[in-house]
Amino acid sequence: MNGKCKLLKLFNEIKKQRVVQSSLKLLEPMNPRILEPSSRGFTLIEVVIVIVILSIVSAITIYFLVSSLQVYAMTVNQKTLFDEGKLALERMCRDIRDARVITGAIATSITFTRNDATAQDGAGENIRFDLNGSTLRKVKNAGGAPENPIAMADNVTTFTVTNATNEIQLQLTLQLASGENVTLQTKVYPKNLAEDLTSTYKNFRIQDSSGNFASWQEVLSP
Repeated sequence: MNGKCKLLKLFNEIKKQRVVQSSLKLLEPMNPRILEPSSRGFTLIEVVIVIVILSIVSAITIYFLVSSLQVYAMTVNQKTLFDEGKLALERMCRDIRDARVITGAIATSITFTRNDATAQDGAGENIRFDLNGSTLRKVKNAGGAPENPIAMADNVTTFTVTNATNEIQLQLTLQLASGENVTLQTKVYPKNLAEDLTSTYKNFRIQDSSGNFASWQEVLSP
């Protein structure tokens, strides 16, 4: 009886040892390398190459962005100068076209007498266009006391007047400190000058019933 008990006890101990060994095997990974972290990373040369490539791409991108902004700014400045110069020329042409007589025309200014009154000018008023520094001016009551100068355009570098047999040619150059510039030129023909049959002045004339010529003027339709 005692022998059987010893054998049974020994059998149970062996069984327990096998169960423990089986449990330990289940806890062990089948491939120990699976649980090991990877020890491989980027080398210094690879990091340097990536930095160089990113720097080149960034430099090219910034260059195109800066160039686009410069072109845009230049275009806007050119448009601003053009609009300012065009408006000044249109205002001068409108006033000179109404001139009764050209009293003075030199390389940098023109003086004349208006024929008709406007909201700003009076009939028979003397007007001068000239350049004062970088400002193009319209001087009312020119030669009188006091004169009344009115600024018409800024950033003007040159203003040239040419009078070829009462064909007034005006040339205007505007320039900014950043380098943008524009040059405009036009011709204007005063329509109220006295008749001069000896000149080749291109003016519009009408002939009355007596055969006399008079200055061209706008007449409302009946």
